[in-house]
Amino acid sequence: MTGGQWYRRLSVQLVALLTLALLPISLVALYQTQRIAVEADRTVAASLLGLTERAARTEQLLIERAVGAARLFGTVAPDLLNNPEACAPNLSRFVDANPDYSFIGVLPLSGIVTCSSVAQELDFRDAPNFDAAMADQQATIILNEAAPASNQAVFVVSEPFTQNGEFTGFVSISIPHDNLPDISDRMQALGLVDLITFNENGRILTSRISFESAAQEIPRNIPLNDLSTAELRTFRTLNMQGIERRYSIVTIDGSPAAVMAVWEPRSDTGDTNTWLAVSFPVLMWLASMGVAMLAMNTLVIRHLTRMRRKMDAFADDRSMHHVYEPNPLAPIEIERLEENFARMSEEVLRDEAVMEDVVREKGVLVKEIHHRVKNNLQLISSIMNMQIRSAKADETKAVLRRVQDRVLSLATIHRDLYQSQDAGRVNVGNLVTEIVEKSTELIIGEGRKLDLQMQIDPVMLYPDQAVPLSLVVAEAATNAMKYIGDQSDKAGMFDVRLKQDGTACLLVMTNSVGPTQDQESTGLGSQLMNAFAMQLGGKIDIEKSPDRYSLTLHFNAAEFQPEARDY
Repeated sequence: MTGGQWYRRLSVQLVALLTLALLPISLVALYQTQRIAVEADRTVAASLLGLTERAARTEQLLIERAVGAARLFGTVAPDLLNNPEACAPNLSRFVDANPDYSFIGVLPLSGIVTCSSVAQELDFRDAPNFDAAMADQQATIILNEAAPASNQAVFVVSEPFTQNGEFTGFVSISIPHDNLPDISDRMQALGLVDLITFNENGRILTSRISFESAAQEIPRNIPLNDLSTAELRTFRTLNMQGIERRYSIVTIDGSPAAVMAVWEPRSDTGDTNTWLAVSFPVLMWLASMGVAMLAMNTLVIRHLTRMRRKMDAFADDRSMHHVYEPNPLAPIEIERLEENFARMSEEVLRDEAVMEDVVREKGVLVKEIHHRVKNNLQLISSIMNMQIRSAKADETKAVLRRVQDRVLSLATIHRDLYQSQDAGRVNVGNLVTEIVEKSTELIIGEGRKLDLQMQIDPVMLYPDQAVPLSLVVAEAATNAMKYIGDQSDKAGMFDVRLKQDGTACLLVMTNSVGPTQDQESTGLGSQLMNAFAMQLGGKIDIEKSPDRYSLTLHFNAAEFQPEARDY
C-alpha cells in the first residue's frame, strides 16, 4: 500500500482548515496586541522624555542662564569696548559671583579680545570656525577642550551683539565641563547610560562620563547633525559599538543645542510586547491544533487505522481473523463501516471460491481438449506414416511427408498448450527449435554436413499466432533442406533467428543453396507461407542469390482477443 501524497492526509487537511478558520481571530488578536504594544511604547517614550528632562535639567539651566547673561552683556558690550579699563573688573566680578562660569569676554570683529574677565589680551583670529561664525552672525555653542583662559575643557555660549543696528561681534561665556554632576544612582538604575549635549552642527559639547565614551554611545546610522535640536523625540537604534540603545532628545530653550539621553533598552517593555504580539496567536494556534488533533485521533484516526490494518491483512492473505469486533468506544458511523466491511469480506471470499472452482474446471476442460486434439493429430500422423511406407512413388512419399510435418507441427502446438501454465500462451521459441531440429534430422541422418546456427528468444504467443508461425517455420525449414545442397566435402549453412523487441517480432531463416537445384517446385510452399504470414498480420520478404536464400518475417505479438458471443 502506497503512502500517497502527504497533503491528502486527514490530519494535514484538518490542520489547514482549522488554521484558515483561526486566521481571522489570530489577526484580530495580533492587531489588538500590536496596538497595546504601540501604546505601551508611546508611554515608555513619554516617560523617557520626562526622565530625560529631569536628568538634563543641569545642562539646560547652565546653557539657558549663560544665554541670558550673554544677551544681557550684549546690550552693554559697545560701552564696555569703549571703556576697556572698566571692562575687565566688571566682568571679573561677574565670573567670581557665578562659579558656574569660568570666562566671559567680548569678541569683536577683529578677533582680538581686549574686554574679558581676564586681565590679558586674547587673539581668536586663528580659532577654528572663527571666520564662519563671523560670517554667519548667529548664536552658537561650541566645545573647546583646552580653553586658553581657563586651561580646561569648556563649552562656550556665544550671542551676537550689535551697535547702531550693525553686527559688531559676540559675547562669549565659557562653562567648565567639570561643573556637570555625575549621573545619579537612581537614573543609572533606570538604565541611563550617558547624557550628551550636542549643537546643531552635530558636535558633542558635554558628556556626563567622558568624550571618548560619548563618541561610542552616539547612534551609528543617524549622524548628530541630522537630529533636530528644536524637537522632542525618542528612537531606538544601535550605537557605534553595535549595542542597541534607546535615545531621547530634549531641547534647550533659546539655544542651538539639545541634550540626548542614552538608555539601555531593558527599561522599556517594547521587546516584551512585541514578543507577546507574535506569541499569543501562535500559542492559541498550537493549543487549538492540539485539541483538534487529540479529538481527531480519539474519535476517527485510531479507529480508521485499526480498520485499515484489517483491510491490509485481508488483501494480503484473505485473513478473516478478527475482521469485526464491536468497539463501544468507536463512533456509530465507523462501527457500521466495520460491520459492512466484515460482511463484504465474507461475500468476497465466497465469490472467489466459486470463481476458483469454475476456472479450475475450465482449465481442466481446455487442457483435455488440447490433449485430445494432439492425440488425434498424432494418430493422423501415424496413419500418414503407414501410407508413406506403402507408397511406391518418391513424389508421393515426399508430398505425404510434407503433410505429415505440418500435422506434427500442429500436434506439437497443442501439446505445449495443454502443458502451458501461462494463460493459454505458447513459447514459440521452443516450437521453432523443435521444428528446425526435426527438419534437419534428414540431412544429418544421410551423413551430410550441416552448419546449424540458432538464436531463438522465448517469444510467448497465443494459439492464433503460434499455429501459423510454426507452419511458416516448418515450410521454410523443409524448403531449406530441399535446396541446401548435397556436397559431402562442404557443410551446408542453415541460420535461424527469432527476436522480440516489445511487441515487434522478427523471424529470419537463411540457408545456403547447393548445386543440386533441379527439383521442380510447385509453388505451394510459398503460397502457404504467405497465407500463414497474413494470419500473423505480418509480411514475408525474400532475398535470393546464387548461393544464398533468406526469408524474413516481420509481425507483432497480438493481445488476446475474445470472440464475440452469439446470444
